Amino acid sequence: MATLNNALDGIERHLEFPRSRSSGIARRLQESNLLPVGAPGVAPELNEDNVLDLIVTLAADTELHTAVAALRAYQTATPGGINLDGAPQSIPNAPIAVAVLIEDARAGVAEARKSQVAVSCNWRAVAIHKPDGSVSRFSQPGAHCAHWQSNGHHKSITLNVAAIADALDDIFGKVD
Repeated sequence: MATLNNALDGIERHLEFPRSRSSGIARRLQESNLLPVGAPGVAPELNEDNVLDLIVTLAADTELHTAVAALRAYQTATPGGINLDGAPQSIPNAPIAVAVLIEDARAGVAEARKSQVAVSCNWRAVAIHKPDGSVSRFSQPGAHCAHWQSNGHHKSITLNVAAIADALDDIFGKVD
């Protein structure tokens, strides 16, 4: 576990999301019970999944009032936007796929460290780009990942998996 302040510092240091922005987004997520709030005189403690949720929400480059919706959309994103009702539990949703990739990167798997995670800012989707050129796309159930989901330009922020892994190592300590 890590304090919220340590997490915000690590995110700023490794991923260059400004602390002022990160703390505002974190506060919105806390208000919706998506991040721990702590207790009077006790700093909130985050686990690795909490920090990954915060990072993805920051990468969604959302306005403060839509940060909660952006995180909830990410948490329910499925491979190719398929409906997972009744599907085997072995099919990962976006948070599980990203967490497994980051875990591999923290363990030193070279392919995982060279991968990238692209977070869409306009239509709530995530794409994992591997160094071999393969791409795993996750979007809202029912949305087709191969078609634009909004009018106008598509905007996304791409994060290096190695930078996320290094941030988590800084925040939580190195994985053996």
